[in-house]
Amino acid sequence: MFRWLFGPSRNQSNEYLNPGRLEDVIALIQVLGLDEYTSRSENALKTVLCGTPHSLGNFGEWIELAKKHPEFFRVYNGRNGPSVTLIARYLTGANENGPILSHQYIHGLVEAAIRIHQGQLQRRQILNIAWTGAVIAFIPGVVNNGLAVLLRQLGYLP
Repeated sequence: MFRWLFGPSRNQSNEYLNPGRLEDVIALIQVLGLDEYTSRSENALKTVLCGTPHSLGNFGEWIELAKKHPEFFRVYNGRNGPSVTLIARYLTGANENGPILSHQYIHGLVEAAIRIHQGQLQRRQILNIAWTGAVIAFIPGVVNNGLAVLLRQLGYLP
């Protein structure tokens, strides 16, 4: 009945539930969508974004973040090592200096990231409610059976 909620085939990501993840994804969308270059290396991203992604801690990398979000980004081997590109931006131009995306398009991508984040939050809330309900339904049975065993041991029940 609840296989869609608990089953192994649910194949749903919870990446946006990591603290600071939505902000990091939005920042990366903006940089890769509005920068003159269609792709960026790790060092270039650290320079433009003033450090590492907050959601991955002090030692996380933007390349790692991009790999966790294939709905927006692709990582490939560039001339100077791994590079990240925004899928939508890559498709608009065949070279490294493709046209930047419009502000409306960037806004749409940011809205999509926010909707994915909200969906994952809602799913987590539903899971929490389902588990709480199951535990609350289970407790009276445990107490009742435990009390019956105790009363049998004390001789009050046959």
